[in-house]
Amino acid sequence: MTYLKNYVAATMLLGCSHAVWAEQSPVVLRDDVLTLPQAVVMDGDDLSHFRNVELTQGANGNFAITASEPGNLAQVESVEILKNAGRVDVLAEGFRSACVSIEPAAVSYHDGQFMVAIPVSEPTSDVCIELAVEYYLITTLPTEDLSSGEYSVNVNGVKTDFTL
Repeated sequence: MTYLKNYVAATMLLGCSHAVWAEQSPVVLRDDVLTLPQAVVMDGDDLSHFRNVELTQGANGNFAITASEPGNLAQVESVEILKNAGRVDVLAEGFRSACVSIEPAAVSYHDGQFMVAIPVSEPTSDVCIELAVEYYLITTLPTEDLSSGEYSVNVNGVKTDFTL
């Protein structure tokens, strides 16, 4: 049971789950090494994105990060809150390189603040013409169990407030 708790805690701590990254490879545990295709670390207001994260399980059952590659987050210019029939969405607008695509967003909530990380893929080629492409991404915020009040959302460093 401790093994399973540590596995789940490590996966949740890094803001990564198979549901969040549905198009990606699943999380794999082999020979005491847990491999995550992607992970988002949310530390205060700071967001960091990593790829190919390896967590090695120690003798005590805890995991430690032993390898990772830095990833990139999409450039966000503005965020807007959209409310409709009890559902709250955040619309992020920004620019990305024509060499990358927008990947599924990771969403976290803690103490009145939503954090949304929008990563971009690895470049499609070593040779690419730098061309800025505008994008729009709508992400649903999990607000169904929250009470009325003031909340904030941070999308790749761009913040706004809203009221439920």
